[in-house]
Amino acid sequence: MTHRRLKAFSMGLTLAAPLFLMGCETAADRAAEQARLDAIDSKNCTDLGFKQGTEAYGNCMLKMRELRAESKGSGSNIHYGVGLGIGIGL
Repeated sequence: MTHRRLKAFSMGLTLAAPLFLMGCETAADRAAEQARLDAIDSKNCTDLGFKQGTEAYGNCMLKMRELRAESKGSGSNIHYGVGLGIGIGL
């Protein structure tokens, strides 16, 4: 390898390594993120008046997860409503 190619290769590797490492998420990271989201959902449900340990609270928590999964999977912030036109989601 010439000096120029070696320098270009090492520069590319230097730039690519942080990108590769950013994609590495551990199980502990995922668990911490889920705990954070659960705490937010719990606060939202209790703020809405649901009491922990009740069926209504459990339904609220399930709905919060469902809404998050739906928004995560949509890949778009544009949502269509039947007869209502186009709405912009958050």
